[in-house]
Amino acid sequence: MNKFDKVRLQKKSDKEQADLFADSMDMIARERAILKLYDGNDTIQVHNLSHAVSLINKQLEHEYDNMMMNTSTEELHILHDGIKTLIHGWQHSNEIDTELAKELQNPQNFSDYQDYIKHLLRLSKLETTIKVLGNFKQ
Repeated sequence: MNKFDKVRLQKKSDKEQADLFADSMDMIARERAILKLYDGNDTIQVHNLSHAVSLINKQLEHEYDNMMMNTSTEELHILHDGIKTLIHGWQHSNEIDTELAKELQNPQNFSDYQDYIKHLLRLSKLETTIKVLGNFKQ
């Protein structure tokens, strides 16, 4: 493999990592929006489907803005490190310890990273898992 092919592969890998990071941050915003909408309740009262969509979109927009404006540099580093570790754990899930795989909600069961983080999102464990991994790495 020549030098240019190596650079091309590295750029492709960097873009893939950036896309996975962006997907993870998007899902964190969605998790925060859902948790705030429910605010400890089991249900949300809406008038109709368009009202539900409006509530969700408004809260999601608020969470995106909040993340952009209020996330400290330290928290961003923790999220970055945690997401990198989560991605690595998913990519190498067959190589990690059984107990760790259990704690990470069995990433080996997911062939697609987006499906894996959506699973963590449904469990309301995405941000918590990422922060634990980010703090553990430090």
